[in-house]
Amino acid sequence: MNSRYLFTGLIIIFILATGVFFLKKKMPPSNLKPSTVLSAGEKIKGPAEAPVEIIEYSDFQCPACRDAQPVLTKLLAEYPEKIRIVFHHFPLPSHRWAAMAHQAAECAHEQGKFWEYHDVLYQNQSSWSKLMNPAETFLRDAGEMGLQLDDFVQCLSSEKVKRRILEEKAVGQKLQVSSTPTLFINGERLVGPIELQAKGPLILKKFLGMEASEAPPSQTVNAQNPPEWNP
Repeated sequence: MNSRYLFTGLIIIFILATGVFFLKKKMPPSNLKPSTVLSAGEKIKGPAEAPVEIIEYSDFQCPACRDAQPVLTKLLAEYPEKIRIVFHHFPLPSHRWAAMAHQAAECAHEQGKFWEYHDVLYQNQSSWSKLMNPAETFLRDAGEMGLQLDDFVQCLSSEKVKRRILEEKAVGQKLQVSSTPTLFINGERLVGPIELQAKGPLILKKFLGMEASEAPPSQTVNAQNPPEWNP
């Protein structure tokens, strides 16, 4: 991992594996159904039997997506056993390194470390998104996380993984997702961290059968003066 030739070889493979991501057609076959994605190894945080499901369409290079993460973490902590979060890839072509980041995250998922890699990508977004090439950073993160790098690199050229990312994005496009983050709380759409912060707790209370007074005090939001975001 410390050898220059090793990093060079891995980076070349990484770029070759991800560089053609957006040259592929944007939409898979028209008969794609949401259940196709749901059966292909979903990325879920929270109990599978939770009564409230939050589906998040997100881009790892999107600052608003990064800002939504503390809100989701807080909701999950304040409503334990009541919420599951499902992450769906939605890399935007306007973000230079989004395709590479999503490919790396899905490869981490192959080794059972999606959420750990997800968190690192968002925590370090302001750094890697400004690099001339973040491939070395992504590989270093994988190594520090204890991932098997041989398997990780091989995954980076997996057509199956690329299709899975594109299929998740295509499902979002069919749901008219056009910006990130877009979230669905039991089917109700929210767009952006401010709307999530302002309306998310109210929607959760509705689905959980709670009265307004039963919501955790920290969920009270002033929609006209949203909080500062310090991810």
